[in-house]
Amino acid sequence: MIQQRIIEVLRVINQKLKDQKIKWVLVGSVSLALQKVEIKPKDIDILTNRIGISKINKLFRKYEVKPAKFKSSKFFESYIGEFRINGVKIEVMANLREKIGDRWISFSSRLTYSRIIETNGMKIPVSPLQEQLKSYEKKEEEKKIWLKFKKLKKL
Repeated sequence: MIQQRIIEVLRVINQKLKDQKIKWVLVGSVSLALQKVEIKPKDIDILTNRIGISKINKLFRKYEVKPAKFKSSKFFESYIGEFRINGVKIEVMANLREKIGDRWISFSSRLTYSRIIETNGMKIPVSPLQEQLKSYEKKEEEKKIWLKFKKLKKL
């Protein structure tokens, strides 16, 4: 279930982005919750491209906590910026890639093949459930989410 304060922040995000020519999609726990996975989101994750993150940085400048910059770890690399609206953390990522085995896999297809969810009078682009769960499947700490998804599939 999604807390009301996160819904209200989604409304702010949706209002600012809906008429912009920005490719964006929700990923992570809010996207999963909007697609009926039983999870309680604590933050909002947005995936976009390099042009999108630049535009989002400008549109959300007054909410900026950390400006977008390139970050890399053993498993992920991305341009990433952090914002906070009404106490809710928002991470915006661009050109996100995940290392699986010895290959880097791009998340860019999630921008092309997004799904629109209608909720609370908003149309929100979300990353397809199957694509997100492929990533979660590979992470041991996310196993609980995967089990909830399997339970949902049986319904």
